[in-house]
Amino acid sequence: MVSIAVVGLRGMGNIVGGIETHCRNLYPSLASKRPDWTIRVYERADYHQPSAAYAQNLLVKSLWAPRMKAAEAFFHTLFSLLHARYSFRPNIVHIHSIGPGIWTPLVRLLGLKVIVTIHARDYDRPKWNWIIASCLKIGEYLSCRFAHRVVCVSQASFDDITARYPRFADRIYTIIHGVEAQPFLDDGERSDILAELGIEPGRYILAVGRIDKTKRFQDLVDARQTLGHDALPLVIVGNTVGDTARASGIGDLQKNGVILAGARYGQALGHLYRNAALFMHPSQMEGFALVVLEGLSAGVPMALSDLPQHREFGLPDQCYFPVGDIAKIARIMTQPDYEEFRPHLDEAWLSRFNLGGMIDNYAALFEELDAMS
Repeated sequence: MVSIAVVGLRGMGNIVGGIETHCRNLYPSLASKRPDWTIRVYERADYHQPSAAYAQNLLVKSLWAPRMKAAEAFFHTLFSLLHARYSFRPNIVHIHSIGPGIWTPLVRLLGLKVIVTIHARDYDRPKWNWIIASCLKIGEYLSCRFAHRVVCVSQASFDDITARYPRFADRIYTIIHGVEAQPFLDDGERSDILAELGIEPGRYILAVGRIDKTKRFQDLVDARQTLGHDALPLVIVGNTVGDTARASGIGDLQKNGVILAGARYGQALGHLYRNAALFMHPSQMEGFALVVLEGLSAGVPMALSDLPQHREFGLPDQCYFPVGDIAKIARIMTQPDYEEFRPHLDEAWLSRFNLGGMIDNYAALFEELDAMS
C-alpha cells in the first residue's frame, strides 16, 4: 500500500501561496481517487486553520516550528521528516520547494523514497540575502542529486533545471499544474464582494497573488497613478505571508484608484475573476503562476508580463508586456475595449491544464516509485 508524507508547505487551509494552492488541489483529489493509499500532510502550527472534511485516508498533522526568517521551513521540514519516519512510517516522502529540499539526503539516510517538486527559483527572490540564497541553491542541487524523482511545474522550469543539472536529467519530470474545468462558472449563488469593495461588474482591473516584490504589483499601482480619475479602479487581491516586514512596498500600494481587497477565496474570488474587465499579472519571476490559470479558466481578458512561464499559456502577443514597463501597462489599462485580450481556449488547451491530468500524473509517479526495490 502506498503511504506518502508531504512536507514543505505552510498549511492546507486558505493560505495565499502557489505551493499551498497546489497542495489543496492535489492531495484531497488524490486521496479520493486512491482510497487504499494513506497520505499525511505536515503543516506548520502557526498556519493551521479548521479545514474541510477530507477523505479518511488524508490526514493533516500540525507541528510547531520557530517563526524566524528562513529558519521556519528549515526546522519544520526536519521535525516533520523525523515524525514521519518514526511515527507515520511512510514509504514515500513528497517534499515541496528547494528550501525544504535541502533535507533530501536525510530522507535517503532514513531509508525512504523521495520526490521533490521544484516550484520556483526561490533564491532569486529579492527578500533573501546572499547567505539564504546560497542555502536555497544548495537545496536545489541536493534535491536533484538525491531525490528519486524531481518534478518541475512548467516546461520552462524543466528546461532550466535540466540545462543546469544534465547529470540528473533522467530523474527530472514535468507535471504541469491543473485546475478543475471552468472552476469559476457562475454558480447562481449571491456574493456581496463587489458591493463590499464598491466596484461594478466589468468596471475594474484585477490582480491576484501574494504581495511581495517579485509580483511587482507596485508597477500596476504606478501605472494607475499616471491615469485620470475616470480610469478603471485597480483591485489587488492578496496579502503578505509570514513576516509582513519582508513584503516591500505594501504601504505604497494604497493610492487613489487602487483597492486592496485582502485575501479572498472560493465564491468571493470566483465573482472577482468573472466580473473583472481585465486581469493583469506583472510578476518578474514564476514557477507556474496558478492565479493566471485561474483567471484563464474564468475566461477573463488577460495581460501578463513576458516570462517563459507565462508564454506557456499560449496567448496572443498583445497579451504580454515587458516586465517593469509601466508605460505599456498604462496603455493597456486605458484600452477602450479589452476583448482582444480575452483568451479563446480550445479543448486541447483545457485538457493540458486539467486537474485530473495532474492528479493522474502524480499518481503514476508515486506508483512507479512505490514499485522500486
